[in-house]
Parts: sequence; structure tokens; C-alpha cells
Amino acid sequence: MNISTRVVGALVGFVIALLFIFLNWKLVLLIIGLSLLGYLVGMYIEAGQQVKAKLRELFSLFFE
Repeated sequence: MNISTRVVGALVGFVIALLFIFLNWKLVLLIIGLSLLGYLVGMYIEAGQQVKAKLRELFSLFFE
């Protein structure tokens, strides 16, 4: 059984809505922010050298 991305998005939205209802909105935003940060760190570690090279190129454009 394949689960479509729309179903996953709807479930994530439902869970976030429940969190907003039952928890403080600041806590929900903190949870979402930390989850996003963890996802980005995981992508960075998984990608390895390609991401490092792109980040070096990006920073060299800003700080040259």
C-alpha cells in the first residue's frame, strides 16, 4: 500500500493542529523548529562533501 504525500501532509497538519489545541503555541513552535533543525542537520550529515562544497561556495560569495 502506497501512502501519497497528500495523506502524509494531511496527517502532519492534523497532528500540528492537535498540538496547537492542547499545548501552548510557543511550545508547539519550539517543537516544530527543533524538528526542522534536526532534519536540516541530518540532511547536512547525510550529504557530506557535496553540501560542504556548496556552503563554502555560498559563503565565499558573501564574504569576498
